[in-house]
Parts: sequence; structure tokens; C-alpha cells
Amino acid sequence: MLAGISSDYYLRMEQGRELSPSPAVIEGLVRALRLDGDAALYLREIARPSLGATRQSDASLSETTMELVESMRGMPVYVATRYLDILYVNELIDGMVPRLQVGQNIVKIIFEADGPRNETWRAIANRAVAAFRSGIDPLDNSPELLALLGRLHELDYFTECWERQDTFAASGMAIPAFHVTAGMLALRLLTFRIPGTGGQVLGMYVAEPGSESAGKLAGLAS
Repeated sequence: MLAGISSDYYLRMEQGRELSPSPAVIEGLVRALRLDGDAALYLREIARPSLGATRQSDASLSETTMELVESMRGMPVYVATRYLDILYVNELIDGMVPRLQVGQNIVKIIFEADGPRNETWRAIANRAVAAFRSGIDPLDNSPELLALLGRLHELDYFTECWERQDTFAASGMAIPAFHVTAGMLALRLLTFRIPGTGGQVLGMYVAEPGSESAGKLAGLAS
């Protein structure tokens, strides 16, 4: 017995013949497999019924979301779709990451970036792909997603990252950043799913309170 279920039931789930495991079964698997927080969250997400064609569109910003992000003038902020296509960036993030522009895809930006493919870049790339995977419905076969994946698989190193099947909640990830005016900044990326938007992601870059980077951001926002 694994997680309080029979081996036959577990095999049916593994083969895709059992598509609606109960919450109790899912939580039993989380405990039995000793999943960490990100992996447990991903398992709970993929166990939900697919939204399919009923999923709400996330291609535009609501007035409420615009009011929220426009009130956050003291930090670099972006909003993206569940596929990480950028819908909004504020002035601070525009100066910090020149290529992060509305209409671009965050994962694609990382893999097309110039510069050395060193250990730091690989760590960021791995986490970006894992965060991208964690936000996608596993049963999503929309033309938009398939087209995006097709473009991404043409980029060096993406397929290797994708085939690892890793999932990762990007929130809290350290991001070394360069701002065209302030220079180097030591920041952390915090991300949140915005309720009622079909999967939109709010991303904000924050500095340690009292740090040199916090002072630089305050100066840029003033």
C-alpha cells in the first residue's frame, strides 16, 4: 500500500485511467512521496479537472489590476499571462530590464539574452522554465501554448530544461539586476497569481529594507 491506496489504483493513476483522485488521495501521495512545497503545489494543481475551453481569458488587464500596479510606483513591477507573455511593465522595470517589454515572453527573453551562459544564467534559466511549467494546465493543448513551446524548443538549452519536468514557484528568487541609471541592484522577485484573471501573474522586484539597493530604488521612484 502506498499513501493508503492500493497498488492497482496507483497504477491506474499512473497510466491515466484514473482522472479524478480525491483530495485525500492527493494528500496521501504528497506525504508518501515526501514532496517539497513546490512539488506538492504542482501535484494539487494537475489533479484538478482541466478548465479547457472554459478557462477565462487572461489577455488583458482589468481596471482593478491597473489601479493596483499603478499604485506600486516604488518598485519594478510587471504583469504577465499564465504563459508569461508580458502585459504591463512600469517605468522602473523598463529601465532595469530594457528587453522586458509588453508583448514579449519572459522565458523567451531569458533564452535569447546575450552574454555568457554561465552558472548564474543556467540557474535562472532552469528556474524560469520550472516556474513556466508550474503555471500551465498539463491538459492544456491550446494553439497558443503549442506555438510558444515550438518556438522555445528551437532555443539552445530550453529542451534540456523542459525535459527535467521540474516545477518551481519563482517567488523569492534572488535576481541580480542592472539598472541603466542606478547600476547593479540586489533584488528578489516576488510573484503572485492575481485572482479572477484567468491566471495572470504579478511580479515585483524588491530590495532588502535598508540596503543600498533599497536606497537606489527609492531614489529612482522619487
